[in-house]
Amino acid sequence: SSGSFALALIRGSPQRAILGPVRLARRPASHPPDQRQDSAVTNVALCVVCAIVVEKRLERFG
Repeated sequence: SSGSFALALIRGSPQRAILGPVRLARRPASHPPDQRQDSAVTNVALCVVCAIVVEKRLERFG
């Protein structure tokens, strides 16, 4: 449902909108335990980057 995803972004909660898909992407836990922490750090970094990109886009359109 991309509509609710866009709605969440517009309502100013990009982290919640991004964390949903990220949590779904992390669902298959086929990685070894020591790699899982790595992927968590990567996901957090991706969230931060996405949030910054979304903010800049909103600033440009606003």
